[in-house]
Amino acid sequence: MRLRSTTMGIPMKTSRYELLLIAFRLFLKKGYEQTSMRNLVAASGLSKGAFHHYFQRKGDLLDACIEHFFSRFLPHVEDASHSHFAELVEDSAQQYLALLRELHRLDIPPPAYQRFVWSLLPDHAAEFEQRQELIANRLVQLAEQDLADGILQTPNSAQSLALQAMAIIEGLGILASASPNTAFSTLEAQFRQGISDYLANLRS
Repeated sequence: MRLRSTTMGIPMKTSRYELLLIAFRLFLKKGYEQTSMRNLVAASGLSKGAFHHYFQRKGDLLDACIEHFFSRFLPHVEDASHSHFAELVEDSAQQYLALLRELHRLDIPPPAYQRFVWSLLPDHAAEFEQRQELIANRLVQLAEQDLADGILQTPNSAQSLALQAMAIIEGLGILASASPNTAFSTLEAQFRQGISDYLANLRS
């Protein structure tokens, strides 16, 4: 992918998002550590100065990729937007599906995305763990409330329910990622059915 340019080699149109996508594709293909700023500038078709107008460092691009292709697809748990356990589970599942849909739209193989995320863990473990802990704590809080009110009918503890929900969502996502030859509409239906069945079992 190269940005449109005039005959003088000066880009006519570019955007931060276009550079972000170029960088993300390179990170997926070569790995973050193996991708240099020279590689990124060359792939963009911009001069070094023009490229640095958007991103000064490779680390800035990585931060932007994490935000755009990971963090923004996590549910917001800092506010009171979820009143019940099922609402947060369903929202988390919807966000994961939105991520898979975006990868499908951009023709990015989910397994490559999964490898990229796992490769970031050594240097970003604390950040990822903190975000997961926030979600888990909110799930526990809502599960405790719904168990006390009789909305959830299960002998499992709130902590177990939170762990199960996160594992099921991640597991369904991995199964979807491991089925590249299956139509996305089918994968989406299977994902939704898995979540629906899980929640139905907690109400029976």
